[in-house]
Amino acid sequence: MSNQHISQFLDYYCGEKLLNPQYAVLLKGKWGSGKTHFINEYKEQLKINNQKCIYVSLYGVTSYDEIETKFLEAIHPTLYHKNTIFIGKIVKQLLKGTLKIDLDGDKQENGEMEVKIPDFRPQDLLNTKGYILIFDDLERCSINIINLLGYINFFVEHQSYKVILIANEEEFKKNKKYTKIKEKIIGKTFEFRTNPVIAYDNFLKELKNINKVKENILEREKLNILELFEKSESKNLRVLRQTLLDFERFYDEFLITHLEKEQLIKDILHWFFLFSFEIRQGNNDILDLPKLLEDYYFIINENKDKSEKMRYKYFYNKYKFINNYWDVVISFDIWKEILLNSYIKKEEINSALENSKYYATKNINSWKLLYSYYDLDDEIFKKLIDEVYFKIYNLEYKIFKEVKMISSILLALKEKKLIDKIDFCLEYEIEKQIDFLFDNDLIDDEIILPTDMSLYYQNADYYENYEFMKSCKMNEINKYIDEKLKIKLEKKLKEDSKLIINAISENNINKLYPILVQSNNNFVPYYDKPILKYIDIDVLVACLKNSNNETIRRFSYLLEKRYDYAISELIPEEIFLIKLKEKLEIIKNERVGKLSGYYFDIFCNTLDKCIQKVGRNKKITE
Repeated sequence: MSNQHISQFLDYYCGEKLLNPQYAVLLKGKWGSGKTHFINEYKEQLKINNQKCIYVSLYGVTSYDEIETKFLEAIHPTLYHKNTIFIGKIVKQLLKGTLKIDLDGDKQENGEMEVKIPDFRPQDLLNTKGYILIFDDLERCSINIINLLGYINFFVEHQSYKVILIANEEEFKKNKKYTKIKEKIIGKTFEFRTNPVIAYDNFLKELKNINKVKENILEREKLNILELFEKSESKNLRVLRQTLLDFERFYDEFLITHLEKEQLIKDILHWFFLFSFEIRQGNNDILDLPKLLEDYYFIINENKDKSEKMRYKYFYNKYKFINNYWDVVISFDIWKEILLNSYIKKEEINSALENSKYYATKNINSWKLLYSYYDLDDEIFKKLIDEVYFKIYNLEYKIFKEVKMISSILLALKEKKLIDKIDFCLEYEIEKQIDFLFDNDLIDDEIILPTDMSLYYQNADYYENYEFMKSCKMNEINKYIDEKLKIKLEKKLKEDSKLIINAISENNINKLYPILVQSNNNFVPYYDKPILKYIDIDVLVACLKNSNNETIRRFSYLLEKRYDYAISELIPEEIFLIKLKEKLEIIKNERVGKLSGYYFDIFCNTLDKCIQKVGRNKKITE
């Protein structure tokens, strides 16, 4: 039995040697910590020792009549029944007095401590001499706790009963008088220590186990499940119990036909219990992990201190997710339906299981199976290596990030000496595949100019929620890719710089906001890209000379805002700013006395400020 020290003391307290203790024993602990389970076990021990007890749960009780009704039911359930003549006669005799208890030791009655007391002794009605009284769920009784304890004290002090109280004491600490009356009534308090190991075994006994879920899974995975329960930081054993019951239902419905795929079962079990433990603690957002990760990446480079407080970081610190943790066999959306809405989508769940990486079917990309190489058999592993390499060799892949992912997998496996093809230059074949993508314009602009902030932070590290594998050779491939992307980016910036010229020539300055200035409401792909470096200044100046004053004024303002954050990536724009100022000075002097000349003068002053900002940042980075 767990909490052996409590059992040992209760043996002493309930034993024959202690005749009239004149105090009650409190067993405290949080809801779901296993207090009631413990006392039920201890009641069995009392029964073995031929000691009788009366157990009364105070859950939902609103009056003393209800307590004594429960009390009499417990004494003799066959004698006391709603249909017997005893009920009317007994209830009328139950309460005929009041008891006032002095809480403060000043011999003055406390007016708020007025409680009813029994005007009878239970042993006068039925032979209950020597019974142990057990009152459970004190905190869930609607009677004021001070009055309730005064009532219970009558049995302890005036009728010499041995009384065991069970409660979540945290619920009483807000009551200032609780401590004082506790000192008068309760002589010994024990903090119940949750024991998930013993509870787990007992919960398994409650399962129907029609399809042997205990033997096939839950007994073998006991340590893993209890480890997740510990990491969840839940102290409520009811959470563990209910999740085990729910898993049995899911097992009987879906997993029973997949028992030969042991790793699949473990995968499903892991996420089922992890998600369930969090949801039962009110953390439903555990099923929004991908979104939480996006939010985390969004803020991590801006505010590291704030990122540590993000919800993703909270869950990560608990479970230390593996790199591809969100590669769940069953999608997050389906998990939401299962665990939040209790809605079982049989077809979608079965489809997800049958098309998972644990079934090497044609519907799954070979590299995805290869990614989890540690779960593969030798023959399947070799077959997948040959298949992926063959496609690389024949330039069959057309998606840039997929090529990068496959490259990272193959090179990592080669570094681990798991690829037996030592007679070919894998790096050469990978570079040839990369060249093919660039030469055939198969590199999406999102790769170099993402239009979404979350993509911006994840771009270099993930593809389809899989993290690129790391190796020394992959570092070299990344450098090779970066050089090619740099060339493509320069070409793209040179082309897009014409957008600025067009906007000014059209006097449509609104088109420049999503190009030049980052804001809280939108992500600007050019905000840290030196696009102004590629502008033809002569063409730009010609457009400005023909622009209206509003365009001149607002363009000047946008440039000033562009350098507010002194982004080091914009240092290459310094030459552009200097040359533009030189040319605008000429226009300003030509238009002295005109309103446009006034705005060109302001523009020149703004450019001075921009040049100074860039210059300061340049010194910092040198």
